[in-house]
Amino acid sequence: MSNTILVLADATEITMEDNSNMHNVIVKSATKAAMVAAWEKFTNDNLKSVQLKIDGVVSGNYEDLVLVDEKSVVQTDGSVFTEFHLREKTDIEKLQELVAAQSAEIAALKEGQGVQDGAIEDLGAVTSTLAEKVEGGQA
Repeated sequence: MSNTILVLADATEITMEDNSNMHNVIVKSATKAAMVAAWEKFTNDNLKSVQLKIDGVVSGNYEDLVLVDEKSVVQTDGSVFTEFHLREKTDIEKLQELVAAQSAEIAALKEGQGVQDGAIEDLGAVTSTLAEKVEGGQA
């Protein structure tokens, strides 16, 4: 029986039960609360980069995984066996994320440009007022 650990991007280590693999991660939690805590670690950010360690040795590196679903079964002793089903993101999903990130960057740039445009207008108004005062001999 080997010790298999899933290491998430935030360095969280999740011990996998026997018969687990990267697409079907089986985890035993002592309680429902512990199961939920483990489940909450399977975020998009944490699944961007994942390592699989067997007996302390890295046996695989994976990127861009997605939690498809989970299935939990409560045992009579209150422990919970959970199967977390993972898969790699499709090229379309990766492209959609890239487009969304670029759209957010463009929106931020446009917002910044609007602030800059307003400042330039204000500076122009002040400059015009000063020029009128200088031309009118009020300086």
